[in-house]
Amino acid sequence: MTEIVFELPDAKTPGFLRRSRELAEYQDAVKQENLSELAKFELMVKFLKRFVKEPANEQEAYEALMDATQEQINDLFALLTGKIGAVDPTNAGS
Repeated sequence: MTEIVFELPDAKTPGFLRRSRELAEYQDAVKQENLSELAKFELMVKFLKRFVKEPANEQEAYEALMDATQEQINDLFALLTGKIGAVDPTNAGS
């Protein structure tokens, strides 16, 4: 079992506008009709990897995301888009 730890920005974390722009870019990219589902998936994983604190290794972070539950991914997106309040950002992946 690999533990995945997300490091989420808060209201005091520098780079708010940069992160907001990156989220908007990701959302626009996945709306493109000429983009394959696989390409959209890879964009999502690339976007989410930036919020993985542990494991630190990029390939291990990818694998931990791949093993995450649907609930973990949904909660992460909800936090990033401001749709839910603060929750424990540490989640255990399978």
